[in-house]
Amino acid sequence: MLIGLGPHAKRIYYPMIEKWQAEHDFELALLVELESQRAPVEQYLRERLVQPERIVYLPDSARHGGDKFTAELDRFAEPGDIWGCIIATEPKAHGVYARWAIECGAHILIDKPLTAFNLRDRQPEEALRLVADHQEIHTAAARRGVNVLVQAQRRAHMGYEMIHEYLTQFTGAYEAPLTYVDIYHADGMWNMPEEYFSRENHPYKYGYGKIMHSGYHFIDLYAWMLQLNQRLERASCERINLVARESNAYDHLGQVDHQLYERFFADAASGNVLTDPQLKEIRGYGETDVFLLLQAMRGDRVISTGSLNLLQTSFSRRAWPKLPVDTYKGNGRVRHERVTIQVGHLLNIQVHSYQSYEAKDWHGDKPGVGQYDHFDITFYRNCQLVGGEAFELITLGDAMQRTNETDKSYIGHNEAARAEVFLDFLHGRTSRAGLSHHELSIKLVSAAYYDILRRRYGGLSAPVIQTAPGASDWFSDASR
Repeated sequence: MLIGLGPHAKRIYYPMIEKWQAEHDFELALLVELESQRAPVEQYLRERLVQPERIVYLPDSARHGGDKFTAELDRFAEPGDIWGCIIATEPKAHGVYARWAIECGAHILIDKPLTAFNLRDRQPEEALRLVADHQEIHTAAARRGVNVLVQAQRRAHMGYEMIHEYLTQFTGAYEAPLTYVDIYHADGMWNMPEEYFSRENHPYKYGYGKIMHSGYHFIDLYAWMLQLNQRLERASCERINLVARESNAYDHLGQVDHQLYERFFADAASGNVLTDPQLKEIRGYGETDVFLLLQAMRGDRVISTGSLNLLQTSFSRRAWPKLPVDTYKGNGRVRHERVTIQVGHLLNIQVHSYQSYEAKDWHGDKPGVGQYDHFDITFYRNCQLVGGEAFELITLGDAMQRTNETDKSYIGHNEAARAEVFLDFLHGRTSRAGLSHHELSIKLVSAAYYDILRRRYGGLSAPVIQTAPGASDWFSDASR
């Protein structure tokens, strides 16, 4: 069963269903979409090899979730009818569909984030509900005996798995913790001013933005790497102090103002001037850029510092005012991704992945800096103390492209990682993407939004996250 056939599902999930349907002997029993998407869905399916046995179109108001809409699904799927459910909707609807699928006894593969809800003009404490959602869904899934996997593919990415395994061995051998993790991600998501009010795919008008769009991947990557320290007797951390800063849609229109829009998009200039009421409304919209400083503490000592700089106001290839049909990978988004991990004075590992054009313009070019499939890993070792080469370079993007040169379905190293999570879902494996592994990630997201909301409306906060799994008192605000 597939719930949601938007740009992401069309590019990722449906081709995977077609690729592995025969080998794994499953049928697409049910496809669920919104009524407004009927025409694009029917057009898309006319060109596909695999056809769903049944399609259910729900009212557009179902995009916000609601039990009355899952009651409609009860007419088509009773408990035990569906083995598995892929949830690829706008995040606000994730929770209600996940709860429904669990009660049906279906295993779940769900896009990140696990859940979301309207945070615009809300009290900061409401952001903490994200953790309550995780606990509730995790408990319900365990009770029903179903798996829930979150599609956060860097946990299954060949390069990051290689780094994680290397660090597991290295930190264990020397009892030396990760002392610094720096993650930078820029995706070049450039919105025309009027689009902030209309976007439903990667929206801002519900009070959230970059974190829930692509930022979750990197908060999760940080949490996954940091948890290596929890294996070390002398360096495991008890809590994380967090500071979050943002610039949001309102700020963006000061950074890229009307004069710049008029210069480059003169034909659409009239739509780029917002009225005073619109400017007032947009103050509560979601973040375009977010910056997190995190310090993992043991007693009164800092063990590890994390810095996450997650941008949308960044290099883009968008050069047109009107949205294209493919707003996911066809609207100028370009990835720049950099990771630096320090293990004290002993080891530094870096990731560099820089594109100069977007997915639709990739034609299998040889990878390298600026190419679509670029992904390099560098190791710097204090070799006189720990052995090995002082410097090592792994051009993973090049290696993966050579490995997959005969696979016509290969569309990049990140998408190959998504396929790994999809196969984990089919095989019932939860060791990489299972819901229990996302507890700390969701705590960090909740605390970040708590800080953002409190500061957005003039308050102060100092979020503290307890790292112990399952703790009911996981959050405190040291400023209060």
